[in-house]
Amino acid sequence: MRVLGTAEARAADEATIAAGTPGIVLMERASEAVARECVRAIAASPLRGERIVVLSGTGNNGGDGFGAARLLRPSPAAGRVTVLLVGGREKVSGDAAEMPRRAEGEGVEVSEVEDAAGLEPLRSATLVIDALFGTGLSRPIDEGSLVDHAVRLASSRRAFVVAVDVPSGLDSGSGRADAPHVHADLTVTFGFPKLAHLLVPAAGSCGRVVVAGIGLVPGAGGTGAPEAVTAPDVAPAFPRRPAGAHKGSYGTLAVVGGASGMAGAAALAARAAFRTGVGKVVVVADEASRPAIHALVAEATTAGLLPGSGLTALAAGPGLGTSTVARGLLEACLATSLPVVLDADALNLLAGNPEVLRGRSSPTVLTPHPGEASRLLGVPTAAVGADPEGAAKRLATASGATVVLKGFRSVIASPEGRTARVLSGNPGMASGGSGDVLTGVVGALLARGLPAWEAAGAGAFLHGLAGDLARERLGEEALAASDVSGALAEAIQVVTESGQAP
Repeated sequence: MRVLGTAEARAADEATIAAGTPGIVLMERASEAVARECVRAIAASPLRGERIVVLSGTGNNGGDGFGAARLLRPSPAAGRVTVLLVGGREKVSGDAAEMPRRAEGEGVEVSEVEDAAGLEPLRSATLVIDALFGTGLSRPIDEGSLVDHAVRLASSRRAFVVAVDVPSGLDSGSGRADAPHVHADLTVTFGFPKLAHLLVPAAGSCGRVVVAGIGLVPGAGGTGAPEAVTAPDVAPAFPRRPAGAHKGSYGTLAVVGGASGMAGAAALAARAAFRTGVGKVVVVADEASRPAIHALVAEATTAGLLPGSGLTALAAGPGLGTSTVARGLLEACLATSLPVVLDADALNLLAGNPEVLRGRSSPTVLTPHPGEASRLLGVPTAAVGADPEGAAKRLATASGATVVLKGFRSVIASPEGRTARVLSGNPGMASGGSGDVLTGVVGALLARGLPAWEAAGAGAFLHGLAGDLARERLGEEALAASDVSGALAEAIQVVTESGQAP
């Protein structure tokens, strides 16, 4: 999905209204999306619903906030719902002017904020909806102003914060985050992601980003780069299963790894593959590791050597090691005509020599972190971090493989030069085993028959989304790879629900 700047986002709205959809209809659809995601967040932690405060501005973003408040008020998930209007009711105009009337007509409490005392409800809020400013903010928030005070209170981490379209104070058309702005746990944007959701450091203040369809006309906002992988992009990978489906319908993945002392890595990959819907998993592992793998993943079978038939894809690297035996297993994998995803020690065994992969005719995906990418390319890790898109493109060109360069807003690159950023994931996922989970997810999608680009993008997005959903329940500090794997089923459900037009 393409990513819009500020002017393109405005043009998308205008084109849709000009084509016959009234602005108030778009506003109601946006309000419904915000309310729906608030209910999901409350379901993950019910105490969030006790005291909901909507921080509303006078523009269309504020109108979305009023609409969300009206929809949440009768919800059994919500307790008290209050709207704080910053800027004066007389300044609310256009389509947004109708939304306060509708909200108050259905019993929503609205307070006009004239000074800092009027912001006191934010201190006790359990969930804050930030509807102050959207994509139309044209200048930074003045430090020391009433709005600055509101932004800081909203981001005090006492409440779960849901931003409408873009966290207030961020420039939607850039990655800047130096002015006062809201730090959101969740951002609900409409139609298309915006540059602020994608580019660091601004993206770090957006939390989980939901791209909600509101009926924007096809082609609205123009065309072109950059590109992001979002939930609606991934939804086609999971069509409804036919009644006659069986385990053979969804492929058989071999996870090649699990050397002595590293059974957990292979088990994490196998578990993630099952959670991504693959039919069968065979773990090719050291004899000493196989009992532990059976105990950790009861659904998997194990083997000492690569099976000669029956497989549809390979995932090599989790706990593989770098021994002579490991090298032989990797060579056996690369000699097959099967799709393969390579990570961890498989990449370390290829360090400085990614060109050996160019002769493969089957889909090949690499999932390095910056350190592994630096060893493959023979450049400093700092150089990869300074230009992740460039590094991913160079590695894809050199190897002839599709690359997932892991990190915050991971980069997908194809050998043909196409790139995209992954609009999911969070810093809590920076822990041991997280990469093994990604390997299993991508491997499962390859085994199910997806081409390399689709498997890489969908796998990286699902992995990041599962981490985001787990974080919303558990926080970042204690997040473990097994938590990410455990959230994959919910992530797939969220993705399939999102299969709608912009």
